[in-house]
Amino acid sequence: MSDVFHDRQARGWTRTGWLQAHHTFSFGSFNDPTRMGFRALRVINEDIVAGGSGFAEHAHDHFEILTFMLSGALEHKDSAGNEGRLRAADVQLISSGTGIKHSERNPAPQQPTHLFQIWLHGNADDRPPRYQLLQGALRTTDGPRLIASPMEQPGTLQLRAPVSIWAASGKPGESCSHEVTAGRFAWLQVLEGILVVEVDGEPQPMELRGGDALQLETVTKLTASPATEATWLWFDLP
Repeated sequence: MSDVFHDRQARGWTRTGWLQAHHTFSFGSFNDPTRMGFRALRVINEDIVAGGSGFAEHAHDHFEILTFMLSGALEHKDSAGNEGRLRAADVQLISSGTGIKHSERNPAPQQPTHLFQIWLHGNADDRPPRYQLLQGALRTTDGPRLIASPMEQPGTLQLRAPVSIWAASGKPGESCSHEVTAGRFAWLQVLEGILVVEVDGEPQPMELRGGDALQLETVTKLTASPATEATWLWFDLP
């Protein structure tokens, strides 16, 4: 497997009375043995949660679970006593470690909540769970912003995984470059909007929309230019 374009329209999906979800990798009833993740990435779900509904209490261990809020609100409660209320542009991290139970609910009676949830393989299975919330992290200016890494530093989430994550947002007329660290891999995930991507060595730019992604194994650099207001993530992966 090498560089791959992941088309949003080729994702798996789940539809219930309260949830509309798309799955980049195998998840739940969507089981494709060719889509079991990439490097440390294991789950990328785009969810729309109906008002007054949500995920009942359920258990996790091992994974680093990130929630990226695009619109609406979400209330978090877990068995470690943590509570949080997420709003648009917030990013939540649950390091599930030895195990945690949690629930997520849209508190608005009518307004849907739109989010991406992304799971990473963790490397601290013997450590107790930990909860972190970074408010407004998806609202960036002056280029990509580091929002998560294994290092403890102000204004970022500390991951229990050797992964770094940048968030970027922009509007037409703006652009930024992303470079793949030598010996590493990368994943570009568009959350919303339209992003034009110029990849080194490719004659034609690519147009990516919310839900689309690029899996990068040989590319070393690309330039991202929003065609509309857009928000995206850049993952540096081992």
